[in-house]
This record gives sequence, structure tokens and C-alpha cells, in this order.
Amino acid sequence: MRNILLVAAREYKQIASTRGFWVMLLVLPVVIGISQVAGRFFRPTLESAYVIVDASGDYAPAIERRLEINYQRSELSALSEYVQRWKLGAVKPDALWAKGERWFSDDQVDQFIAEGGIQAAVEIVKPHTPPEAGVYEIDKRNYLKAAVPAGVPTNEGPDALKAGLDPYLQDTIETADGERPLSLAVYIPTDMSETSPVRMWTNSAPNASLVDNVRNEITRVMRAKALEASGLAPETAAAIQNLSPPLSLSAPQQGAGREQVVIRSVLPLAMVYLLLVTVMTTGSMMLQGVIEEKSNKLLESILATVHPAQLMHGKLIGLGAIGLTILGVWVGAAVGAALSVQGVVADIVKPSLAAIEPWMFGAMLFYFVAGYLIISMLYLAIGALSNSLQDAQSYLMPVIMIIMLPVVFMMVSVAQQPNGVFPIVLSWIPLYTPFAMLARMGAGVSMMEVIGTGAMLLVFVIIEMIVLGRLFQASLLRTGQPPKLGGFIAMMFGKNTA
Repeated sequence: MRNILLVAAREYKQIASTRGFWVMLLVLPVVIGISQVAGRFFRPTLESAYVIVDASGDYAPAIERRLEINYQRSELSALSEYVQRWKLGAVKPDALWAKGERWFSDDQVDQFIAEGGIQAAVEIVKPHTPPEAGVYEIDKRNYLKAAVPAGVPTNEGPDALKAGLDPYLQDTIETADGERPLSLAVYIPTDMSETSPVRMWTNSAPNASLVDNVRNEITRVMRAKALEASGLAPETAAAIQNLSPPLSLSAPQQGAGREQVVIRSVLPLAMVYLLLVTVMTTGSMMLQGVIEEKSNKLLESILATVHPAQLMHGKLIGLGAIGLTILGVWVGAAVGAALSVQGVVADIVKPSLAAIEPWMFGAMLFYFVAGYLIISMLYLAIGALSNSLQDAQSYLMPVIMIIMLPVVFMMVSVAQQPNGVFPIVLSWIPLYTPFAMLARMGAGVSMMEVIGTGAMLLVFVIIEMIVLGRLFQASLLRTGQPPKLGGFIAMMFGKNTA
């Protein structure tokens, strides 16, 4: 055992001392760090300003109210989701945001605004937020009203207004929250007609949602005025305007159904890609090391003190430790970023961690290690068989294609139908079992399937180590042309082909 550990330590140090290993080890933490900084400091400004000149005086207040309702509704939905995720509903059970995410009517949003809106609600929730949840961040308003700049005429008609606002439409305009791009300018005449329409002007990046909101609200007010003009009381006209069909919408609870599948699949799918990347990269490093040891006769010196089986097991343990190091650093960086700061990483990783059951972490680690050993053993055997990197490439390319193609097709299939026939079949083919089971883990697999595939995988790893171990031992000091297929088979069963 001592010799195996010495070989493992030597293998670990040898790979860990390469630049390629450190580049691969640090690339994900660096990318996460850059994305967090970029998201915080280089996030594009989404807020845009608008200007309304309403000669009639009937439409501007309604438009502003509509934009405020839409903003508060969005924040109310986001806060409700946050409260439900972190089980904060008991803080104020009768509050709108304590009853789960759903569609909120205009009347409900008006009530929310009357109670202080999102600012007041966040102040109530903040003292009760658990440390791991992070502070709820209120989004800025997408649409900010700006006053007409001094010197721009407002009572000389739309053409004069447009000429005065042209420089601002090409640049920015001052708002209560600083300068913002002027996305939309609106002129509403006293009496609208075909010859005197509502005029709108946008900048080079028009905000379609803002335009739609303004147009729809003008249309709503126009219809209400038409109904009143026909003799209906204002209350009746408003009731007709607010008519909507009775509708009952049923959906799975938050975190259930398709949403749960997506959330739970984030980490397992990431493990599939991580397994592919690490095993292909570190396996290549080990393969190159074995070939170099054979070519410079270093293996003869090593085998004088270490049995071939001990050398093989030591290399596998060392390579496995390299893989677990990469896994630990990458997963640790993602989880650390998710728990310490808010951003894209936190929004993806936190829900996934919360949705995964504890036993799944053990299962994912087992499949990762088993898959790592299975493919690493193939690399080790190829390295022992090859006398040069050119020889290794001739063996390695078919092996990579055999592994990669079904896995790629399986990943596409899992995205559409996680428990389809193809992913299930691959789950019971040992070479693909780790990839298929990791990919399907988020969609839900039975405990019996996990136990069954796990037992099969364990037996396969033992058999592979015995069979390919014989091939490895028989090929270490072999020179000349590699044997043909019959020779491979003979060495796997322990027969001497010399």
C-alpha cells in the first residue's frame, strides 16, 4: 500500500506542477469572478426616459399610473417568489406578497402601492431574512419620466416640440435619478383626429414595451371618454372598461413540475460537462506522462522497485485525486459565489442546491468518480500500449468518438425527454452510465434504479481494472509494433503474446 501511495503522490505532483493543470483549475473561478464584477459594474443601463406633453391634460396622469402599476406588479411578483423560496410568509401572513407568486390585478397592486409599495414591503421582510438568502435587491424602474428641458417649446405644436427634443433623442436627458437615454417623446393634442394625431418620436434604440404601454393607455382613456360621451355614467364606463372573463388558472406549486426539473437539473448537468472536461484533459496528461516514461527508460527504474499493479493503482489514485481537486475547486467556487454575493451565479446555483435532496449529492459524487475511473483506465491502457504520441492518437481518436457521440446525443435527448428510451438505455451501458444517470438525476430517478446502476457500475469498474490492468502490465515494457486485436485479447486474459 505504501508503494501505491508513493506512486499516487508522485503522479499528483507531476500533473499538478504543469501549467495546463493550473490554467484548467483556475479558469472557472476566474470566469465566475469576472462575471460577478462585470454584472455589478458593467451591466448595461436598461432604464430609459420618456417625455409627455399632454395638451388635453387627460392622458398623462393615466399613463404614469399605468407605468407605476406595471413596475410595482413586477416587483410584487419577484418579492412574492423570494418570500416563498425562503419561507418568510409568516412575517406578515395577510400581506399580498406572503401568499405566493401569482398574477396580481390592478386593484391589488393599487392596494400594494397604498401600503407603501415595494420599498415598505422590503423593509418589513429585511429583518427576518436568513443570512444565506442575501438581501432582496429592488430593481430600478425601466421607465423614468423626464421634464421637458428649458427652452423646448410645448405650446407651439408637435413639430416645434420635436425640433427642440431632437438633441435629447440622440443623447440623454436629465431625470430625478440622473441622466438617462431619452427613449420616447409623446405629444398628445387637445382634440385627437386624423389630421391631429398623437405624435411619438423614439431614439435609435426604441423601447417597444414603453411604446405599447403608452399607446394602450391612451386607447383605454379614449374608449372611457367615448362611453361617457354616449351617456353612460363614469362608474359604468369604468366597469365596462374593466370587464374581464372569469378565469381559473391552475399550475404546480413553485419549485414543482417542469420548473423543479429545470432547477434540479442545473448541478447534475454541470457535473456531466465537468466530468467530460476533467477526464479528457487530465487523462491526456497522464497518457503523455506514461509515454514519456517509456521513451526515456524511466519505467524500467520504477518497475525495479514497484510492481506493475502497484504502479497502475497508484497512477489511478493520483489521477483521481487530481479530478477531485478540480471538482472541489470548481464546485466550491460556484457555491461560494452563490452564497456570498448576488448575481447570475447565485440565481442559478442557489435554487438548484435547495431543490436537490441530500442523497443525490452522494449519488452524483459516486457517478462522477466511477466515470472518472472508467475513462482514466482507458487512457492508462492506451498509454501503456503506445510507443509514441502518434501511436496514442490512433487509439485515442476512436475511443473519444465512441464516448463523446452517444453522450452528446443523450444530452440533447435529456433536454427534451429526461426519461426517454435513449437516456434510459444508456443508463444501463456501463461506459455511459455515469453520464446518463447524472444527466437524468434532476428529472427524478427511482432509488432502485440508482442502486441497480450503481451496483452494475461498481462491478464493471472492478472487472475493467482487472482486464485492462493485465493489458497495462503486459504492455509496459513492450517495444516494437503494438499487437493486433488477437494480441490485445490475449493480454487481457493474462496470456503472454511475446
